[in-house]
Amino acid sequence: MKTESFRKQALSLAVFVLAVAAVFALTRLRSDPAGKKAEFVVQQLLSCSSAVEDAVDADAAGAAASQPGLVSADSAGLESFVRAQLGDAITADCLDKVMANRLPTRITALAAQSGDQLMPTDLTLKKRAGAENCYDFSAALLTAADSTAAGQASGTITMVKEDGVWKASRITLTIS
Repeated sequence: MKTESFRKQALSLAVFVLAVAAVFALTRLRSDPAGKKAEFVVQQLLSCSSAVEDAVDADAAGAAASQPGLVSADSAGLESFVRAQLGDAITADCLDKVMANRLPTRITALAAQSGDQLMPTDLTLKKRAGAENCYDFSAALLTAADSTAAGQASGTITMVKEDGVWKASRITLTIS
């Protein structure tokens, strides 16, 4: 009888310890400021399809008016839009690379193929083992009008602390 009581107490203690460990792990994950900022940056990049198109169209119209027959390869409108969307969430070097790789226009191209604005869903962000402040991400891209699958996005985002603020310092993106 005492053995059964001891087993119940030991089991209760083990369950309690596991519950405390689970709460601690969840709290630690939620208190990851670099991860929260990384999620914000990815969400902003993946949900900017129609606004990017408007910014590029406005810039192209301005370039065509100033130099007929030419469309600016380095869109000031697109850069202004991305800078406004991400604010202080991205380093200057990363912004230059995002612009050089035309990440927002790749999302816009997929939106144009589907004929609708895209919205990311099921965004997952996982800290990469062995890499400090580097996260792997993936998301489904759905059309805004009827939520049909339009594609899949995945990549990595690396965060750095600059002037006391977490910022994206490197982003890779694959769209399929």
